[in-house]
Amino acid sequence: MSSEQAAQEAPGSAGQGTADDRSTSFRAVEGGNQMQSGEKLLVEAYAIIWIVILVFVASMFRRQRRLDRRIETLEAALQKARAKSGGE
Repeated sequence: MSSEQAAQEAPGSAGQGTADDRSTSFRAVEGGNQMQSGEKLLVEAYAIIWIVILVFVASMFRRQRRLDRRIETLEAALQKARAKSGGE
C-alpha cells in the first residue's frame, strides 16, 4: 500500500462509502428527542418581549410619578421662598 493510498483512507471509513454518499444518506441519531415546536418557541419569545416591554413601561411610569412629586415639592418650596422675599 502506497503512502498516497494510506493518506486517502481514513481510519474507520471502510464500508461507509464516499464522502458524497455519507453526506446525503440518512442516519438516525440516538437521543434526538430534544426538538421543540417552532410555534411554541415563537409564542415564548413574544411573551418574553411583551413582559420586558411591560416592565419597562411600568418602571418609566413609576419614575415619572416620582419626578412629578419632586417637581411639585420644588415648586411649593419656590413659592414659599418667593412669598418670604416679597416677590409675587
